[in-house]
Amino acid sequence: MIRAILIHMERKMCVLDEEKECDGCLECEVCDLDPNKICDNCGKCLNIQEFASIRIDKLYLDPEAYERDQCKKQ
Repeated sequence: MIRAILIHMERKMCVLDEEKECDGCLECEVCDLDPNKICDNCGKCLNIQEFASIRIDKLYLDPEAYERDQCKKQ
């Protein structure tokens, strides 16, 4: 019965090497700025600003209009 359960468990892949199965090495938890520290999600490595903006060129309320514009671009 235990064997049947193990067969159906999903394999977790490494977040740093997509071809490697996670082996629990915790390399993904190391701080990018200080390799002697475990990441505490401080965000200093992300260079986060107070606020950000995104430019919006156009809003589509009709999916068909979006499809027509996509066909024109190709």
